[in-house]
Amino acid sequence: MSLIAAVVIFTVVFLLVVRSPGRARASATAGTTQTAQANQQPSVFLTYTVGEGANVEYVTIVGQVVVDKKQVVAKVSGEVKEVFVKEGDTVKVGDPLVKIDDTDYRVEYLTAYANYTTSPTEVNRLRLEQAKRNLDNTLVTSPVRGIVESVNVDPGDRVSAGTVLVTITETDTMRVEGSIDEYDLRNVREGMKAIFTFEQLGLELTGKVSKIKGSAQTSGGIVTIPVEFSFDGTPPRIVIPGLTCNVKIILTELSGSFLVPKTAVRSDEGGPYVLKRTPQGPQKVYVKIGKEINDKVEIIEGVNVGDVLVLVPSQEELQRLRTRQGLPVFGPGVPGTGGRRQ
Repeated sequence: MSLIAAVVIFTVVFLLVVRSPGRARASATAGTTQTAQANQQPSVFLTYTVGEGANVEYVTIVGQVVVDKKQVVAKVSGEVKEVFVKEGDTVKVGDPLVKIDDTDYRVEYLTAYANYTTSPTEVNRLRLEQAKRNLDNTLVTSPVRGIVESVNVDPGDRVSAGTVLVTITETDTMRVEGSIDEYDLRNVREGMKAIFTFEQLGLELTGKVSKIKGSAQTSGGIVTIPVEFSFDGTPPRIVIPGLTCNVKIILTELSGSFLVPKTAVRSDEGGPYVLKRTPQGPQKVYVKIGKEINDKVEIIEGVNVGDVLVLVPSQEELQRLRTRQGLPVFGPGVPGTGGRRQ
């Protein structure tokens, strides 16, 4: 997946050139650009609008909310005497869930206790411990914190050891899972900030990258790496397992500066500059640049939100535009048009 800057708008502007005798040429003087080409061939320029979020570089993927589920099983057999919870209840560790008839287990415990008191052998001690454990297990309590997803028994039912009594959704394990493209693996790190947007709920939550799996997956010839994300705090109850969301992994977040494509920045004897689009034509503005981040460069001074910058497209981008639009591409620095690089 390609890296893009937040709230960044790319446009393609098709400019009709003025018919002029002689060979084609392109020139740039005093902050303006003029292009001439015989037969009124169109020139293609890419533009980039500096948006409010142009100081953020991120990767966007689709994620899904998942949780672990705990099946609480009976450890002893007998008749269910009481059920303390219903579907949707919130429980914590130690809360009672189900009570199994303990009459027979009380008898076993008292008998084992009497035998151990009169004959404190190792065998009688073990029988007493087993009887006490069985008696304790007649009261089934929650081993985790979460929400009761299902209750599978009713009072009067007979159960055996291993019967699933209650299933609990473990809210503490709620997370988002997704996959990143193999080309993004070098940029994504555990601990990076993540923003989860649930468009269907009108809700935005934050979190971080909690785990990057150690092996890649291949599907349809596409290689991806599974990634897990944790939430900052407990999500509201409206966020339930199975929901999808858009996940922004924040790679870089600058303060007081902007990220623009490298193709927006040129240089001459005066230093680095950009061409800003104005009603009078492109205007050269010198800028102060900072660090380079992937295919972007940091502009510390010289641009503001809303500025539209004229880009110098790469040969690959020019070919892509030519193929997509079905038009010949002309412009500064394009071989065969008489232009020269700026």
